[in-house]
Amino acid sequence: MKSLFKWTSFGGLIALAVIMATATVVEKVFGREQAITAIYGAWWFVAVWMITAASAAVYLVQKKIFKRKAAALLHIALLVILAGALVTFLTAERGALHIRQGQILNYYISDKDNARHPLPFNIKLLLFEVEHHPDSSEPADFISYLRVDGEVCRVSMNRIYRHKGYRLYQLEYDDDEMGTTLLLNHDPWGIPVTYTGYLLLAIAAVWLLFLRLSWKGVTALALPTVAVWFYISQINPMTPVLRSPLLAIHVSIIMISYVLLLTAASVSGVALCSKRLAQRLLLFNRKLLYPALFLLAMGIFIGAIWANISWGRYWGWDSKETWALITLIVYAIPMHAGSLKAFGRPKFFHRYMLFAILAVAMTFLGVSFLMEGMHSYL
Repeated sequence: MKSLFKWTSFGGLIALAVIMATATVVEKVFGREQAITAIYGAWWFVAVWMITAASAAVYLVQKKIFKRKAAALLHIALLVILAGALVTFLTAERGALHIRQGQILNYYISDKDNARHPLPFNIKLLLFEVEHHPDSSEPADFISYLRVDGEVCRVSMNRIYRHKGYRLYQLEYDDDEMGTTLLLNHDPWGIPVTYTGYLLLAIAAVWLLFLRLSWKGVTALALPTVAVWFYISQINPMTPVLRSPLLAIHVSIIMISYVLLLTAASVSGVALCSKRLAQRLLLFNRKLLYPALFLLAMGIFIGAIWANISWGRYWGWDSKETWALITLIVYAIPMHAGSLKAFGRPKFFHRYMLFAILAVAMTFLGVSFLMEGMHSYL
């Protein structure tokens, strides 16, 4: 019975990676709406996630993982994040409203059925304006001044307005700058659950890093991340959606994780040329995977928080973020050598690491050149 849940868990992860990779190809060939309808938004895709998560939960209990507190917290965090995603999928409302200066609206157009849905309040656009970079015609920010139930408020890029559980986000504006399109999100249950999972994940990841790398090793990891963050933060001018401190944090953490994964692939290449070093380099790479996966996971979830601030959803199945998740799955699998004995064999492990770097290449370069999406500005 333990074997059944083990193979359902890991088989489900592999199946999900393959399905998501296929979905990005479907999106490229047939369009985003087809990918969402046929795969991302389909009941069977949600069912695969649920079966995989449920099997993993049972298998973790069977393995008595709760004796290893940091590892247990890490897996609990991932299950909580998936639970939050399910709650969002089932209960969240999302849509958009286009409003002209002086106009009053009390409805939005839903993303689910493209129909009008009433709002429990009125919105009036008092003024819309575009701020520009100094000595440039490039926009620095889009700003809507609204009156919502008698309260005057401001909505701009990366600046949300909250009212009665609803969130309003600035999206785009009319050519004459007299009207604007706002995104609307109502997810009072899913977001708190998901963010709780993010917090637990951060605690567990740092805990595991301290156990595996010591205080000095974590400190050393922070230095290049801060350096890359400082460089990115100085880039100017930026498009309005990129004018967020989370940009530098998100990109710098992801980039350092890619460097570590590339280093691991290089080490595996050397190991395959030297039987004498193969076992020692396996242990080195296994230790290297801890900070690499930690940074990749943190980069993904910081990006999700930023996306929730900018676009009203923390996950939109954009090709870049989808392939980042695929990469996380690909590199998480060899971390389970206790369950998957093949990863204890040096030759198999190192060959896998050389194969895995293809996922990084696709995420970093392939998506940018072959796919389209919200990350096309990078």
